[in-house]
Amino acid sequence: MGTFNANTVREDARLAELAHCAEERGVEILGVQEHRRVHHDPIAYCRVGGCSFITSSAWRNKAQAATGGVGLMLSSRVRRALRRAYQHTERILIANFDGNPVTTVMVVYSPTNVALVEDVEKFYEDLRTAIWDVPTHNFLAVLGDFNARLGPEDARFTYHDATNRNGEHLATLLVEHELLAANTLFHKRMGKR
Repeated sequence: MGTFNANTVREDARLAELAHCAEERGVEILGVQEHRRVHHDPIAYCRVGGCSFITSSAWRNKAQAATGGVGLMLSSRVRRALRRAYQHTERILIANFDGNPVTTVMVVYSPTNVALVEDVEKFYEDLRTAIWDVPTHNFLAVLGDFNARLGPEDARFTYHDATNRNGEHLATLLVEHELLAANTLFHKRMGKR
């Protein structure tokens, strides 16, 4: 599993490149943020090489430019295990996969750290609701761009020296739901920070 802020994969060539990179690296479930693909249906499915791409529509800003959007790039093996994918909100996509236990994957895209406080709080309220709705026995993975910085006061191995506003929301969510921020569980080389 992995997560990637694509900045855009509106063009088919960029989407094909993303699928190729995921396949080449053995990533079978890739959460994608900011795909910027706008469609009328709440969820859209498309095939890209040997992968499937499931998207929740991006939205239009005041200048009518496409922005946001979350999606899941799935290998053909994982696609066969997909039970259901649905849009919880425009920033939260949820997919359930067969298995013992059932795997629930959420792909999320938080408002930036400079967004209105109300927008950030609404996002975290929606995410809390989505997490509470997951049955206790499911394996839960939340793949996202949280636009957050966690400092050493909130996690052991961090990229940043201090926690920002979004990081405070994320740290609270992690504690409330007994979740782990996987990229803070190991030490990164200085060049990889």
